[in-house]
Amino acid sequence: MYRHVELALDDGGLRIAGPNGSGKTSIIEALLLLSTTRSRKGVLDADLIHHESGIELATRPYARVQGDVESPLVAAEVDIFIERTNGNMTRKLLRVGDAPRKAADVVGLFPTVSFSPEDLDLVIGSPSVRRRFLDVALSQTDREYMRHLSRHGRMMTHRNSLLKAIASGQGNRNELGYWDDQIVALGAYLITARVLAARTIADHAAQMFREIAAFPAELSVRYASTLDQPPEWWASLAESGGDVRSLSQRVAVVLESAMQAALREDIARGVTTVGPHRDDLELLLGGRPIQRFGSRGQQRLAIVALKLAEIEFMTGRIDARPALLLDDVLSELDGVHREDLLARISTIGCQLFVTATDRELADHDALRGLGLAVLTAPGELEFTPAS
Repeated sequence: MYRHVELALDDGGLRIAGPNGSGKTSIIEALLLLSTTRSRKGVLDADLIHHESGIELATRPYARVQGDVESPLVAAEVDIFIERTNGNMTRKLLRVGDAPRKAADVVGLFPTVSFSPEDLDLVIGSPSVRRRFLDVALSQTDREYMRHLSRHGRMMTHRNSLLKAIASGQGNRNELGYWDDQIVALGAYLITARVLAARTIADHAAQMFREIAAFPAELSVRYASTLDQPPEWWASLAESGGDVRSLSQRVAVVLESAMQAALREDIARGVTTVGPHRDDLELLLGGRPIQRFGSRGQQRLAIVALKLAEIEFMTGRIDARPALLLDDVLSELDGVHREDLLARISTIGCQLFVTATDRELADHDALRGLGLAVLTAPGELEFTPAS
């Protein structure tokens, strides 16, 4: 969308107003890229590249995002460069200051919580959407979690390939032990971290929902694992007070047993059927699945509660407030709940980035202290700093 844009932001954040298709979300995408090194789910790196970029330098098309990050935790210049190679293939380079870095070294420097209308999928979408919700929050607050998540994905690819080979008579069962040992250790850490995170998020989300929703029903959040253990076992794990590494040893014993019990089915199907990659985060309203029994309004408010709970969870982990990115969310809420949300975020202490198609929403009293970017045409921006 943009050939070049530079914004001098203050601690409060930024309002971004303009019609659909003018480039509001492109700014949010840039912030997400700085935060997580990735864009929204379903958006390819190649989609972030302006097709005419690089012409003036006679280079391949590219996208580049640079940000000066300052917080109580870090002061750094983050630079992300994406270059189109062949077709829709891309190459991504990450730098902090003058030094090349891996994604695990960049994620968490600029922590964010993002909220857009597409987040309704947290309720009505597949379990992978809810797993990603936990993964993003945990990866920004626990570098070891992110490394384990990346390695677990690679190990699973190898194990599943071997399962298919065994099913076709081309693989050796004895080789499974090598992959299983690693997957158990990595997977147990992921499950344990998610269980502990889900418990904290659940407490905050229930409180937030009570405050913003005019419904008597209680919102419950619960981690649902493929490991067949009674609720009391999971509750004792979450309430034990131990750290993730020590508690994961208890989970590892159960995960190893479950994988052995499922081996015949895994070979027949050519995939690993138990583990963190198959788990879910259940959202219940009054004890019943909200995706089936909740109204659209209740579902939206549950997501608002989840996002506010995510802020509190991350703050508790890193002792600093993440930035909050609201992309066209205000127009999705009715007037009463919009006012409730604005009243809360105005005092939440986060750097705030808000997009809106309606200029009146961007000029709400709760947002007037923010800088203002008005998009008059696609890729054309008028910026007014905060007064």
